[in-house]
Amino acid sequence: MTVSAEKFERIAKLVGDPNTPAAQPSTRAEKLQLYGLYKRATVESDQRPPRPGMFNIDGRMKWDAWVAEDGKSKEEAMQAYVDLAKELVGKPVEDVLAE
Repeated sequence: MTVSAEKFERIAKLVGDPNTPAAQPSTRAEKLQLYGLYKRATVESDQRPPRPGMFNIDGRMKWDAWVAEDGKSKEEAMQAYVDLAKELVGKPVEDVLAE
């Protein structure tokens, strides 16, 4: 099952909303994976800026998470994002998918 772009955007808003209850606490690695999948699904790789400098540790970690998803198509990245969001957030994501 491939997720639609509209449902993907709604789920991304749920994930980014601090008021959305989480089914389980997420690790930094999971947050970075979500970031990389989101960027892969929404921004073309040729639009990626250069890797941030060595003193910008958070920026480098995000950039590396984005590059790690380069092998996926836009649709695969969207589906992987939704699957991980469903695992981390739970019912709110499942409700969007059920509509």
